[in-house]
Amino acid sequence: MSNRLQQLSALAWLTAMMLSPETLGLQGNIAGASGSSVFWLLAAIVGLHGLNIATSPWPDELAPLRSAFGAWGTSMLMLAARPAVAVLMATATLVTAGFVFNEIFVYWFPNFGFAALLLVGLLALNLAGRRIAALAQSLFFLTALSGLGVLTVIGLAGAGGAAPNETISTAGTGLQTIGLTAVAFIGYDLLRYTNPGLDHRRARIIMGIGIVSAGVLYWAWNTAALTHVVPSRLADTSIPHILAAKAIMGPSGRFIIGVVVIAGACAVVNFLFQAVAQMMTVMAARGLMPDVAGTSSSRPWLPLVGMTFLTGLLMAAGFAGSDWLDTSLRAGLIIWITGIGLSHLASLLPGNRWNNEATAPRTAAGGLAHLTLMVAMVVMGIILLWTDEDPGMLFRAILVLLAIAAGLASAGLVAARRSMHPHRKTSPSEEGVSQ
Repeated sequence: MSNRLQQLSALAWLTAMMLSPETLGLQGNIAGASGSSVFWLLAAIVGLHGLNIATSPWPDELAPLRSAFGAWGTSMLMLAARPAVAVLMATATLVTAGFVFNEIFVYWFPNFGFAALLLVGLLALNLAGRRIAALAQSLFFLTALSGLGVLTVIGLAGAGGAAPNETISTAGTGLQTIGLTAVAFIGYDLLRYTNPGLDHRRARIIMGIGIVSAGVLYWAWNTAALTHVVPSRLADTSIPHILAAKAIMGPSGRFIIGVVVIAGACAVVNFLFQAVAQMMTVMAARGLMPDVAGTSSSRPWLPLVGMTFLTGLLMAAGFAGSDWLDTSLRAGLIIWITGIGLSHLASLLPGNRWNNEATAPRTAAGGLAHLTLMVAMVVMGIILLWTDEDPGMLFRAILVLLAIAAGLASAGLVAARRSMHPHRKTSPSEEGVSQ
């Protein structure tokens, strides 16, 4: 793969969650809640994630985590959020894509039928191999980006009737908006699994470009939306992106945003399935999961089929759009961003080493950067929990996900040890020696 294609593939992977239907809806709510201050909010969060990119280990995150938390703690940290978010977001976004397809394009086609077809098609892409999945990801990315770009340019060029000084009293303000904005940018940390061949310097440059570009796109799109839709409507709806697109271009805008939603749904599910499956393959190679999880680094069929099965099961059970699914997804995202912060603990503990290199920061500035990131990311998670409409239910969902991850980590480590040391009968002579 040429350098340009490799860079395009990396950008397509790392921005997948940022172009998903869930994030587009979240961005509309953020724009409505923050109004004209959205630029400074986005700039601050982009800077925070940029600092995380500059200080995080590449490409290996397991060694420093294992140095700080041990094998069980590392396995639990890896499994607590990412697989759960993959399944929950796949359920939410694919069903959303099905409803959009039914409402905008083909009225007679069953929405859940379309969601199921997308799920099976994305599984086939991933089972075909990493290269095929990467080519499809680039197509999804370019489609979603082009559609959103057209709407943004036309929206900025037109005049709107929104009230810029309207007082916002819905959908959360202040601290909650900051936490939601921080969550809207996560996902780039999985690039190490979709593009493991990138060297340290190039990976950081590409991730930096991706984060900054997403921030600029968010600001431009939010500005365009605010010039055509009053902030309170954006803040108080689950489909602010669709309202904004229709206000900007009428029926044509509705059609374009429909394409963006479907392409974005395919991009985020393809990304999460591929990245999480590759993550499990690496974990299996490090003895944190049984060998069967890493049967093939090109086609890790067991994690892919498992995530697809669980997604299909949730869709068939009617959980899509339910309070349970929404709460569980928020819980997974809170654990994810909190885990990013906790990962910096490895660089703050004195004496920790991996690959014969000290994990502790060599300079005061480095230590301050790691400490800032650890505190900031953990605080973001606490803010999202504290400002939630039902923090009790959300906290219980977090505990359930952590309990499941703890069980999976324990079972995975036991199975991994057994596969590394298969049981065999000893001969009489061996028994005598042992005695």
